[in-house]
Amino acid sequence: RLQIEGSVRYIHPVHNLAVIEYDPTLIGDTPVQSAVLSSHEIEAGDAVLAVGLKIDHQVAHQRSIVASVDPINLPLSRTMRFRDANLETVDLVNPPVDFEGVLVDEDGRVVSTWSSFAYTSGGEAGEIYRGVPADLLIELRETVLSERPTYSLEVELDYTPLFAARKLGLDEAWLEKLEAHSPQQRRALRISRIVAASPAADKLKNGDMILAIDGNVVSSFRELEKAVQKKRVNVTVWRDKKELDLRLDTVALDGHGIDHMLSWAGAMLQNPHRSMSAQRGIDPIGVYVAFFNYGSPATRYGLYAGRRIVAVNGVDTPDLDSFIELIRTVGDQESLRLKTITWNDSVEIITLKLDEHYWPTYEIRRSADGWQRRPIA
Repeated sequence: RLQIEGSVRYIHPVHNLAVIEYDPTLIGDTPVQSAVLSSHEIEAGDAVLAVGLKIDHQVAHQRSIVASVDPINLPLSRTMRFRDANLETVDLVNPPVDFEGVLVDEDGRVVSTWSSFAYTSGGEAGEIYRGVPADLLIELRETVLSERPTYSLEVELDYTPLFAARKLGLDEAWLEKLEAHSPQQRRALRISRIVAASPAADKLKNGDMILAIDGNVVSSFRELEKAVQKKRVNVTVWRDKKELDLRLDTVALDGHGIDHMLSWAGAMLQNPHRSMSAQRGIDPIGVYVAFFNYGSPATRYGLYAGRRIVAVNGVDTPDLDSFIELIRTVGDQESLRLKTITWNDSVEIITLKLDEHYWPTYEIRRSADGWQRRPIA
């Protein structure tokens, strides 16, 4: 068993896969062989070997068969946590649920990850085990090595069977194209949710069927994801029984996430994150309350997690930097009037008194040297 230092180099901005970086010289002469990722499309009926580590770090393995490769459907999160979408995952016959790792084929090549997807539903936390095909991992590796961004159309999609698409008015010419393109799946892509404040929000609508990107027919999540890896695309959609060609800018997403936070009045504040706009259609305006400590002023005065501060003493705070400038000179035991908006768009006014003795204000920034904490001058 070998343990060495490593760091997170990149996090996939759409699918939350982490790339860990380490110095290979730290391995020394330990016999370690690099995993080989397979680009083979995994299918139902394939025999695989699940290999991974249990919670006690013991190596485990189990033979199984791929039951299906289907879209993962997770409920929306009321806490705005990350939720995967537009992803087809691998399910197994009698899957292992006591370890995470990878699925390998008979030649020892990695065909998929094997891990848990966490979610919340009805106030309860849950998880399901699924695999992410290695095709996405190969693309992720190339993205990190080339240091290019991940481009996103910023829409959440569902599959619509062709018989349902026909009932929705899709003409026969496009039905024939989609069937010829994917005769086994026989489906079309339909928009179910659009990320707020994105270029897609200005031109696309929920219910639109996406038929082609730059003139090429698309009928799967991965086909569309690969087709939009550029700054601008032409999207062919079906809306109100009409075919439309829309020129659309994609959104360049990095793999670094939040890099600036503020601890204030016992609450942890940050700029709004993408999951808010993706899941609830919330514009990324204001200062998001990510967490609050019990017993702090945030608790006493109702500055709870999940809401945004959009104004302080009547002055707008469109982002974290503007908020910091407004509260920089506010002293201990002073009171402020905060305009907040809850996740369901309800406006609430809060009067909060600071307690800098027990709950001092400080910011946390990520730099090339890691996270650094410093007071607000």
